[in-house]
Amino acid sequence: MRIKDKIYEKQLSTNIKCYIIVKSGFKEKQAAVGINFGSADTTFSLQGKKYTVPNGTAHFLEHKLFEEEKFNVFDEFSKNGASANAYTNFNNTAYYFNCSDNFNKNLSILLSFVSNPYFTDENVEKEKGIIGQEISMYDDDPMWRVYFNLLKCLYFNRSIIYSIAGNKEDIEKITKETLYDCYKGFYTGDNAVVVCIGDINPEETFSFIENNISLPKSETAKKTYENEPNNIKKDKVSDLMPIERTLFNLGIKENDFSTDYIKKICTTRILLDIIIGEGSLLYENMYNKGLIDSSFYCDYTCGINYGFSILSGFSNNSEEIKELFFKEVDSIKKSGIDKNILERIKKKQIGKIIKGFNSIDSISSIVIDFFNKGTNINDYIKCLENVTINDLIERIESHFKIEKAALSIIKPQK
Repeated sequence: MRIKDKIYEKQLSTNIKCYIIVKSGFKEKQAAVGINFGSADTTFSLQGKKYTVPNGTAHFLEHKLFEEEKFNVFDEFSKNGASANAYTNFNNTAYYFNCSDNFNKNLSILLSFVSNPYFTDENVEKEKGIIGQEISMYDDDPMWRVYFNLLKCLYFNRSIIYSIAGNKEDIEKITKETLYDCYKGFYTGDNAVVVCIGDINPEETFSFIENNISLPKSETAKKTYENEPNNIKKDKVSDLMPIERTLFNLGIKENDFSTDYIKKICTTRILLDIIIGEGSLLYENMYNKGLIDSSFYCDYTCGINYGFSILSGFSNNSEEIKELFFKEVDSIKKSGIDKNILERIKKKQIGKIIKGFNSIDSISSIVIDFFNKGTNINDYIKCLENVTINDLIERIESHFKIEKAALSIIKPQK
């Protein structure tokens, strides 16, 4: 066990999974409710009926769940000294608050509004204008644009190619019935996790959650997905925006969905670190040549039916970066991987996770993400510790293929 904080785990009578992370001496506390439902989940079946909902529905539902019939949820949190927020990504929706005092009062508000949806024709129509403004803001964000342009190169039929909030045409199709269908399908005990962090009593908190949350112990919708070709849709896209420097994303499409989920994440992130992470010879050489700067980063992300490695940063030489990256991949395939380098990168990756637990704001998102991947933080660390050179060789051969790579570039608009 590498995490020093005590982590308590319990499954409630309605199948809701709860985690309590005790941080002794901390004044600040946080609680979050995570739902395994995100923007990529637009087709599903429930009780023999098939559903297809507009892009942006999960995000729209996140917005509307904060609205109650007789009071404003944000006002209630504020009265009790808490700040509240929420987020939606491809796979998850999460609702959370931070506070120093009145933890149980604020926890009661969180558990109550997540358990009691209130959608009307009027409040749904009103929200469309608000979310429309948010969509316009995302459209003007070059980081957002370059990212989704990349996904549209990599994928044909996956919903991740669409913005998490959808577009304005999408949200016009959303009705209160759409939201209730999704709520009924995904806001269930089996599909939810509650995370509480701070200097709190675990057993008292478990009991409080059990008595105050009412997500039903009912059938969860089954997500369905279109078939996706192995090849990429296109290998390059270029766009213009009013920016000062050229921005790029280089992505490599995932095709292996038979390998153990967590092992795939561990091995790919280790390989990216070895090939081009800070401390690698390739990173140092490209930095010294001015091909990349401190904005450069690399990562691997995946869900049940998608995955991709990504290299990102500001550079006028993204084609050269792509060439040098795959040249280094070929070199490693031929020469192998040094065991000492592997052990060093393992420690670095484990250190990142442990460092995340030093921030109360990042803990719940880490725990929710692992829950929705069917695992937990300890299993992930154990997987990192057990990765072998043979695991990495198998992974570099199966994933890092230049024919599965695409470039998305945004250049300054003159």
